[in-house]
Amino acid sequence: MPNDYITLKALVSEINDFANGGKIDKINMPEKDEICLLIRNRGQNRILTVSCNANNPRIHLDGDKKQNPMTAPSFCMHLRKHLTGAIINEVALLGEDRIVCFDVTAHNEMRDKVKLKLIAEMMGRYSNILLVKENSTISDTLKQVSYDTLTKRCLLAGAKYELPPQNKLLPTNVKEMSTLLSGYNGTDLAKFIISNVSGLALTTARQIVIESGVANDAVSLNEAQINALTNTLLEYCDIVHSPKYSPCALISKDSGGDFFAVKYAEYDNLKSVNSLNEAVVMCTVEKDRTERRQEKTKFLQKAYSSHRKKLLTKLEKDKNKLDECRHTEEMKKLGDLILSNAWAIKKGDKIAKVTDYYNPNCPEIEIKLDERLTPQQNSQAYYKKYAKLKRTYVAVNVQIEKLEQELEYLQSIAPAIELCSTKDEIAELEDELMSLGALKKVRKDKTKTKPSQPIAYEVDEFVILVGKNNLQNDKLTFKVANGGDLWIHTKDAHGSHVIIFAEGREIPDSVIQIGCEIAAFYSLGKKDGGSKIQCDYTPRRNLKRHPSGKLGMVLYSSYKTATVIPNERKEYLSKS
Repeated sequence: MPNDYITLKALVSEINDFANGGKIDKINMPEKDEICLLIRNRGQNRILTVSCNANNPRIHLDGDKKQNPMTAPSFCMHLRKHLTGAIINEVALLGEDRIVCFDVTAHNEMRDKVKLKLIAEMMGRYSNILLVKENSTISDTLKQVSYDTLTKRCLLAGAKYELPPQNKLLPTNVKEMSTLLSGYNGTDLAKFIISNVSGLALTTARQIVIESGVANDAVSLNEAQINALTNTLLEYCDIVHSPKYSPCALISKDSGGDFFAVKYAEYDNLKSVNSLNEAVVMCTVEKDRTERRQEKTKFLQKAYSSHRKKLLTKLEKDKNKLDECRHTEEMKKLGDLILSNAWAIKKGDKIAKVTDYYNPNCPEIEIKLDERLTPQQNSQAYYKKYAKLKRTYVAVNVQIEKLEQELEYLQSIAPAIELCSTKDEIAELEDELMSLGALKKVRKDKTKTKPSQPIAYEVDEFVILVGKNNLQNDKLTFKVANGGDLWIHTKDAHGSHVIIFAEGREIPDSVIQIGCEIAAFYSLGKKDGGSKIQCDYTPRRNLKRHPSGKLGMVLYSSYKTATVIPNERKEYLSKS
């Protein structure tokens, strides 16, 4: 992804067009490495997101609305103290590097005007957010670095802020660029440029080479080629004011997405968008949402997998025990045969040869004996084995049924782990896994979480709600829905309960079809059942709780089945 100096400069120029002269109304910190500024300007309120996440550093307007923590982190409180109500004078890059600077005018405790700089360093794992005073002293920093031997900088409150050391050429330095290119010796030209020039991504370097009309594998460069390369590079350094400026995005399911300031020649399926900011949102917000969810739910997924493996191991052992119990009647038969032939058996015999009158052919068989026991005692020993195996058979069958029910219920949690993202939903799943013994009971946070909310859709004036976990499923089905509302669930696959609220009206087939597509999307069947999935639907009145009493598990009758292709149907998501 070309999140380099050239692309970032164009993006910052777009952000500055809105933010310049704007007022910072609110400051939130929904993630440990991300801040959100609510900026009011020209009658508009827009959220500016600045993330210094090592895997996905980004800055954009109008991104994802996230749930804020109950208690704001200390860095957030520091920013609120100094920047709430501040006016943004300018948003620009510092030092021709990937460092975004918000030059603001704020008020101190004495209501005197002060100049501050909110600096966002968008440099991969070295990304950081800092508040710097007018005298270049760091007021506070999100990631505190006492001293980094690689960057040779100290990023702590009270330290002097200095730009990262730069050992490469600046892209706008024409004279030195010409000297550098004249020394090119015939290797990969694009790689040669990024190795020696700061702030360029390899894809951008390749695009500059293509537009300059120079072969990437050229043996050497003449003066005309050097001039073409430097002029193209200079144009790209201010691409936002060039006629070539054409924001676009490349959306890929396999590799996420890329955003570009122009249509790069090496990609033929780029989608034009209205602004580079829009392209950044399209390519990074969903990626960030997925990565954050995976990070937050990693411990839940680990607990789920570990407990499932434990249950499957127990189940296998119990089934092996059950297999051993197939000899139950054999033990009784041997005891009977010993007893009926006791007259021919003596104490001290190790084997008894008897006629098996249980077999129509009456063959002669051998039975192992304990030479220390009398014939009657040997017979009783076999009867005891028979009684023990009989008891084991009953107990193991009960245990297997219990394990299968627990495993079935545990598997119903799998879709919920993939859907949960907020603190409330994670807390509910945590409680559910604790009740199953999959997670150890820990001391709960004193702050109570709010009940999480289901996913809401609105289709042709019909409200559709989708449960994201078993607690929501149970509440939706048995507390929220009325008897005439339509309940939908995937057939023979774990997934969300979907309710279409009828409100006394007849639900059209088209709405039922969409409801079934949504139910199929929020199910494990989407992964296991191929492209088409069967969904059962029935009025809520036909449902009963499962005898096990487990949340979200139901019994139903008099249903209909529809075969659909899973579809999230984002266009119908409720905006309220």
